[in-house]
Amino acid sequence: MNRIGLFWLLALLALGAQDAGAIGRVYARLPNSTTSPIYNLRIKTMHATVAIYDQLAITHVDQEFTNDTYSRLEGFYVFTLPEGAQVHEMYLWINGQRVSYVVKKREEAVVKYQEIVSRIADPAILEQLGSNLFKLRIFPFESRGSRRIEIQYSQPLAYERGSIRYVFPLDMTDYTSAAIEQTSIVVDLQSQLPITSVTTSADQSPTAVVTTKLSDKRYKIEYGLENVTFAKDFSVRCNVERSGSKMLARTWRDTATTTAPYFILWSAVPDTLYSDSITTRELTFVADVSSSMEGVRVEQVKEALQSFVDFMNEKDKFNIIAFSTGALRFRTNLVPATAAAKDSARAFIAQLTALGLTNFEEALRQSLGQSFSDSIHSAVVFLTDGLPSWGQTNPDSLLALAARLNLSHTHIYPVGIGEENDYTLLTNLGKRSGGFLTKITADDSIHAEMKDLYRLLFLPKLRYVSFDYGAIGAYDVHPSPFPDVYAGDQILTTGRFATGGTATVRMTGTAGGTPRAFEEQVVFADTDHALRAVSRYWGARKIESILELIGQMGELKELVDQVIALSITYSVLTPYTAFLVVEPSTGSSTDVEAPAEKPVAFSLDQNYPNPFNPSTTIRYTISGSTQGHVTLYVYDMLGRRVRTLVAEWKSAGSYVAVWDGTDDHGKPVASGSYVYRLTSGGNVASRIMVLTR
Repeated sequence: MNRIGLFWLLALLALGAQDAGAIGRVYARLPNSTTSPIYNLRIKTMHATVAIYDQLAITHVDQEFTNDTYSRLEGFYVFTLPEGAQVHEMYLWINGQRVSYVVKKREEAVVKYQEIVSRIADPAILEQLGSNLFKLRIFPFESRGSRRIEIQYSQPLAYERGSIRYVFPLDMTDYTSAAIEQTSIVVDLQSQLPITSVTTSADQSPTAVVTTKLSDKRYKIEYGLENVTFAKDFSVRCNVERSGSKMLARTWRDTATTTAPYFILWSAVPDTLYSDSITTRELTFVADVSSSMEGVRVEQVKEALQSFVDFMNEKDKFNIIAFSTGALRFRTNLVPATAAAKDSARAFIAQLTALGLTNFEEALRQSLGQSFSDSIHSAVVFLTDGLPSWGQTNPDSLLALAARLNLSHTHIYPVGIGEENDYTLLTNLGKRSGGFLTKITADDSIHAEMKDLYRLLFLPKLRYVSFDYGAIGAYDVHPSPFPDVYAGDQILTTGRFATGGTATVRMTGTAGGTPRAFEEQVVFADTDHALRAVSRYWGARKIESILELIGQMGELKELVDQVIALSITYSVLTPYTAFLVVEPSTGSSTDVEAPAEKPVAFSLDQNYPNPFNPSTTIRYTISGSTQGHVTLYVYDMLGRRVRTLVAEWKSAGSYVAVWDGTDDHGKPVASGSYVYRLTSGGNVASRIMVLTR
C-alpha cells in the first residue's frame, strides 16, 4: 500500500452539517494527490436493522461500497445522524474479517493511526466533526474492489400527540444515479402502549414492504428492493393509544458491575391543557420569495400562507411580509382578519414569485417592527429555505439583531422549506425567542403541518417543569433544567436510580399561570439487561451537559477529562475522542497504545485561539538539526492547499505565524476545519484548527 500523507488525518473538531444522510456516502480520491478529482463510490448493498422500543430507536447500518475505477483510491465515509442521535459502534471488514473499534482519547488515536500508516498497514479512524456529522477515513479502495462498513447509532423519536415517526435516509439524488444492487430495511417496533396503526412511506408498493402485526404492542416491517436508485427517504409512522397522562420507562442494569441502573422516562402531557388556548392572536407571516425558492419551494410557501389565512378568525390580527433583496408588505401594519382582508391576502399571496437575493436582515426589521401588543398574543412565522445571501449574513449577527429589534419579546416560529439545508440559524432564531423550528418537505401535507403550527402558536406550555420520582431514589437526571412542553406532547428524561420497583412519579408545572400536577405508577425494573442503549443515552446526555459547561467556562482539564472518561465508558463519540479500528495483523484493536515518545527535532504548537475568528496564532520551533527550507501550509479537508504561511529558509529558533482566515488570493475561506502542516529537513508535523464565522 502507498504511504498516506499525514495531513489527511480526519482529526476534526467541528464542521457544518453536510448533505450525507445516515445511509452514508464514500467520497474518494487518488492517494497523495491534491489535484485528484473527487469520486462518489457506488453503494453495492445496504442492509439496515432497526429496533424501536417506545420512542428509542437503535439502527444498525451495513453497507458495501465498490470502486468501479481502475485506480486505487483513498476513501472518506461521511454520514450525518438525526438530531439527538449518537453513534455507538463501528466495524470495518478487513480481508474478510469483521474488525471492531476501540474508543480512545482523540490525540492518542491519531498518534496510533499515524504510526500504523507509517508501517503501511490498514487502519481506520472515526471522529465527530460536528453535533451530528461524522467522517471515517478508509484506505485502500482497490481498483474494482469493495469495502464493507457497519455503523450502529441510537436516537430518541419525537412524539406528537400519540404519533411517532422514524425516518431512514435513503435519498441518493445528491450523491449518485447508480442503483443499489440490494437494499433491505427491517424494523422491529415494540411499544408498552397498544399500537393503533402503522404506516410506511412505501405502502403504495405493497409487494416491496410487508407489515406484520405480531401483537397489539409489536409490529415487524420488512422493506426490500433490488437495483433501485432512491429519490426519497423511507419512513415508518405509528400511532399509539392515548388516554390522559402516560408515563413509560425503559431501564438497563449492568450485571457485571454493582453500579446503579439507568432509566429513560417518557412523560406525556394530557390534552386537557387545550382548553386554556388563547383566542386573540397577532400574527405576522414572513415569506422568503428569493431566487433560491424558485419552483416547488415558493409554491410550498404560498400554500402554507394560504393555509394560515384560512385558519384565522376575525379576532385575529395579521400581516404578510414577502422578502428577497428587499421586502414587500401586504399592509403597513397588523389588520383584523376580516373576510375582506383575507380575500385581499389571498390575492396578494397568489401574485408572489421567486426572484432576488435572500435578505434576512430586512425581513427581521420589517416583521419585528410591527405593532405587537405583548409576547403572549403575538408571533412571527418565518418561512424560508434557511440560507441568507444578502445584507447581514453572519448567523451570530442576525441573532443579535433579532434580539435588539424584538422589543415586545414576540416568539418567532421559523418554518424551513426543504430538508437538505442547514437550519442551525433558524433553530436558534426560534429557541432564543421562545419559538421552535418546523420543517416542511415535499412529502408533507402542508395544510396539516400549518394547522398544527397554528394551533400550537398560542397553546399554553407546561412551564417550570419538575419531577418527583418517588421511592426509586432517582439522581443525576437530565436534561436540567427541564424544558417547557406543549399539551399533548411529551418530555423525555433520563437518569440513574438506586432501587428498582414501582414508583409514583409526579410531574408538576404551571400552564396559563395555573399550577398543574400529573402522576402515575411507573415500573422501574432493575433486571432489564437487554437494552444497553438506555445507559448509552444517559451517557450521551451527561456528556452533553458537560460540553455545555465547557462552552461556558472554557476547556478546563477536569471537564475535558470527564468527557473523555464518559465517552470511553459509554461508547459515545465526542469532539475529544475517536473510534479506532486496527488491521488484525497490526495488533488487537483493544490493545492500542501510543508509541513511546521520541526526541523532538522540531515542534508545532496548537494554534491559539481555537476555534478562532477572525485570526489565530501558530507557534513553531526549528532546531539546529532541522534548520533549512521551512514550509507552513494550510489545507482544507479535501487536501487542497488554501494558504501559504511560510515558504523560506530559516535558522534554528522559535517563530510565530498568524492566519487571518483568507486564502492566497486574500479571499475569506468558509467556516470549518483546516489542517496546518509544517515541514523542514525531512520532518513533518500537522495539527487541526477550526474557523468559525
